[in-house]
Amino acid sequence: MDKQHVHTKLRGSKVLRAIGFPINVLYRARLLREYRDSKDSAYLRSLKGKYAGKRCFVIGNGPSLLASDLDKLTCEYTFASNRIYRIYDATKWRPTFYMSLDTNVIDDQIDNIKAGGGYPKFINYKAKKYGRTNEENIWYLCAKGKFRINPYDPQSETLSEDVSQYVAVVHTVTVSAIELAIYMGFNEIYLLGVDNNYANKADRNGKIHVDSNVKADYFQETSDGKAVRRSRSIANMDSLEYSYCLAKRFADEHGVKIYNATRGGKLETFERIDFDAVVK
Repeated sequence: MDKQHVHTKLRGSKVLRAIGFPINVLYRARLLREYRDSKDSAYLRSLKGKYAGKRCFVIGNGPSLLASDLDKLTCEYTFASNRIYRIYDATKWRPTFYMSLDTNVIDDQIDNIKAGGGYPKFINYKAKKYGRTNEENIWYLCAKGKFRINPYDPQSETLSEDVSQYVAVVHTVTVSAIELAIYMGFNEIYLLGVDNNYANKADRNGKIHVDSNVKADYFQETSDGKAVRRSRSIANMDSLEYSYCLAKRFADEHGVKIYNATRGGKLETFERIDFDAVVK
């Protein structure tokens, strides 16, 4: 069993989570108070409604993602996340906004994140230990999800109405990006590369299942046209489906339309639309 699988099993231990519950509650309350007075919170307040009436694209890192599709988005507002920089060698496109809330990803990839470019990079406030400079353009998000004794059992949650206070974490950074986009005022959101299909899956009891038919979770195309793929993520499919339904309901309540322009994949929560018809 590799390190990622071990970490997932420990993080999902009901006994350990029950023991740590009161400490976690106190920690989160202190974190919220501290963050409200930060320059990061002030910066996010300056973005509220700034892009009202505009459209944006939220980019997933699924194996369906094509560098040629990203080339078509150079003049669009885009949100990307985590290891998206793997595809940079194959495209001139760069995201308008970048997000990474998974502290494991940040710990492992902080140098690549900082070196990505001059676009705003929103990362978890818990990663502030790495520091920042103006050149890196890093801003911290106070990431807060509902604490559950069983993290694999989805329960009723809500997204944040004010991301300058906190951004709700609901199992996938894609939904957090949607949350941020709605706060910024975008009223049309298109998903691309959000395959919602993973090689490594955890059920609601925390048992991990490996699907050998899924060849990759992340995509990178090199300059010679060859694909480099790795399977690293462990996805809780019940919670993912719940999170996407939550995002759709939240968007509907705010008059925002979300379309799925992904080429294939298994996400059917949002209305499908042909990417080539949207961006020509």
